[in-house]
Amino acid sequence: MHELTGRELYEALEYARGVDEETGKRILIQFEIDQPMFSSTLFSVFPSVIDNQDSEQKYQHLAQYFADLCFDVLCVYTKVFGKMPKFEANTSWMESQAMLLDKELAPLLASSNISEKAAKKMREDFFKPKDGEFIQTDLVEFMNMSIDNFAAESGDNYHDSLLDLSKTMLFVVVRMFNNLYTSVVH
Repeated sequence: MHELTGRELYEALEYARGVDEETGKRILIQFEIDQPMFSSTLFSVFPSVIDNQDSEQKYQHLAQYFADLCFDVLCVYTKVFGKMPKFEANTSWMESQAMLLDKELAPLLASSNISEKAAKKMREDFFKPKDGEFIQTDLVEFMNMSIDNFAAESGDNYHDSLLDLSKTMLFVVVRMFNNLYTSVVH
């Protein structure tokens, strides 16, 4: 596994954006078969976190767009790194990811109760690569730009905190795909 940059990333994103509806359905079904908990997290749990930030559900469009971006990430990884590792290969993988994320996200989410300096340090630490890990910097930057462009073009007034939450969750999605592809030998 390696960091995606330049032409390779562009071609993978172009592939993801060019997938027709029928192929997209097959990709999603196969993902759900291979990684049922991961699929549910990406396409149900995470979008509902965005959608539930407002009782009037005016964030449904952003939640749907977030799910679309998760699909793009899925397509990028399968295009570049090959077939999705199967759930049976490591049944505790999703559980370990959830524990890791809970450990890292809990202080970040509670950062409103601490000083701005401490909160900033926690955010910086969260986004730094962990031991032996690398970040798909260009892919994450593309996803962040996509969120910003969607917010600007939609005409909806999304709070910066909601856009930051969406970007953080996309960072987590990319990181989880990295972890999945590096945790299982193909």
